[in-house]
This record gives sequence, structure tokens and C-alpha cells, in this order.
Amino acid sequence: MSEVSQVNNTRNQLTSNYDFSKIFIGDNKYRKVTLAATAALNVKIGTVIGAVGATIGIYKSGTSNQLPIGVIAETVVMPSSGTLEVTIVNAGKIAEGKLVLNGTDTLATVVSNRTIRDMIISNTIGVELVTVDELSATDNV
Repeated sequence: MSEVSQVNNTRNQLTSNYDFSKIFIGDNKYRKVTLAATAALNVKIGTVIGAVGATIGIYKSGTSNQLPIGVIAETVVMPSSGTLEVTIVNAGKIAEGKLVLNGTDTLATVVSNRTIRDMIISNTIGVELVTVDELSATDNV
């Protein structure tokens, strides 16, 4: 994942920030899942995905009995209804600062006496959340 943002663009000068940071680090395991669409929206890479029984969707801490099962591996556009097949990462190293959580949720949000961080680590088959400095900032800072 790389992004370019222009900070300054005048007739004589162009300043751009380049972001070459990575979400998925090293050898990760991927699997295809089918998301239940509830509203048309853009789902960003790094969004935490959860499941209630066989129903899979974007993880929301207020949803009863929903457990995080992985992190979406690509940015997708979800339809307003129906289903959408996506690829998720459910094992390997993931940069915790790049995770996308719903609303006001953070990794420290407590759900049923456990933090979301703990639930992601224990409910997947081997996700390791890592704090990274390398390749995690823009080049002109």
C-alpha cells in the first residue's frame, strides 16, 4: 500500500509526502470469506472483520456475540445489500497502527471483559499485532 499526498503545489515548487508503509508484514495467511452487506460503503484495507455464527461483516464492538476473525486484505466497495466475497488475513504479523476499527472503537475498547486487541489475537488462527517504526511514516516528516 502506498499513497502520495501533495502538501504544496505552486508554480515553482511541488512538495509531496510518500507513504510506503505496510499493513501486512512478512508471511501472512489469507482466506476468502463472504461478507453480508448491510449498507453501500467503501471498506478500507486493514478493516477488522467479525463473525456472529455464520454471518460475517465489519466488526462492531456493540454487536452481540460478534468475534473478530481477521483483517480485510484489500479496499473494496460493499453493495447496499446482498453479499461480497473478500480476502482477509487471519494469521501473520499486522501493523496495529494501520488497523481500521468501527466508529469510536480502539484496540483498548473492552467487550465482555476483554479488549479488542486480545480478541483479535485469540480468535484468529495466529494474528500477531506489532508496533512498527520502520516503513510507517511519510518520507518528508
